[in-house]
Amino acid sequence: MMEDRSNSLGIFHRAFPVQLPEEPIRFMTAQVKNVANIDNLKYQKWLSKSESSVFTLGEQAFGYGTGMEKFADDGFSETQLILKDSPQLAEGLIIEGLVDDARTRGRHYFGIYRNSCKMIPDDDCIVRGDFMIRIGYDVSAIHWNYEESTMFGLIIEPAWIIQRGKENGQSMSGYLGNAERELMKIHGVEPAEDYIMSFVDSHREFLLPCGGKAKLGSEAVTIFTEMAE
Repeated sequence: MMEDRSNSLGIFHRAFPVQLPEEPIRFMTAQVKNVANIDNLKYQKWLSKSESSVFTLGEQAFGYGTGMEKFADDGFSETQLILKDSPQLAEGLIIEGLVDDARTRGRHYFGIYRNSCKMIPDDDCIVRGDFMIRIGYDVSAIHWNYEESTMFGLIIEPAWIIQRGKENGQSMSGYLGNAERELMKIHGVEPAEDYIMSFVDSHREFLLPCGGKAKLGSEAVTIFTEMAE
């Protein structure tokens, strides 16, 4: 991400385009205020490995996935949506689809949010002195307008966690110093680019949790998203 506050140019991102289905997709929808157990429905996929889930956006709740018809018991009704017409919903589904896809590859998930996630492998680490460094990816979904169309993309950056050796077990996720210098050696400009492209190549096409497939482009574009303050 680049930012030039001195001339108020704005904020730019380097994003890999994501192609989404253009046809309508079935959802179950309801008003959040009318669903008594909304929090349970939102997190059931992660807690009980359900193949259906609920995404909330403002006052609206969207049910999707295999078996979503059961949400009718909670006041949901069926509808059809074109993903690009609800960009924030689409961003969340892109990230969830990536997590589902990467899960089949054995990755460990350090964090998942509405439109972003961290993927840190738990089966490999770099040891430097008293520290263990686990390297993965920080991925964010983004949308922008181009020629009266809504476009989607992924911002993909190297990410890492740093921990002290197992003998004291203290987390060092915010540690800087010698370990940071080691990371800079690992992630020089070209190695970082190769590392990012390995992620892109691994997820050229992936299923969306609501149905349909997303396709990830191989060449990043520079996106202007907002004015600098």
